[in-house]
Amino acid sequence: MVREEEVLKKFYKGDPIKLQLNIVGYDLIPFDIYDGYATCQDFNGKRFDMTYPQLKIVKESKELADEIMAKCPKITRKEEITIINILMTYNTLYVDGVEVIVD
Repeated sequence: MVREEEVLKKFYKGDPIKLQLNIVGYDLIPFDIYDGYATCQDFNGKRFDMTYPQLKIVKESKELADEIMAKCPKITRKEEITIINILMTYNTLYVDGVEVIVD
């Protein structure tokens, strides 16, 4: 049986960035971050997933790149945008498969 992590590595063409993220209402959650998708398969019995645009799409879109640069003032050129900047700006969070709506 193929493990999910192996499938994700192949699909997203590489190893994930491993980073703990602060999610409102939770402690720091250890995520595996890929280009367009982040996951924490088990944190206190819950699964967390995030989706967001891939880096290539953001760099090809002036509107998306400008929005990220406006929210991340240290970035002055779209070439400086990283996957983490995109995740922080445009993520959709799911907990146990249910989309979390933040007002």
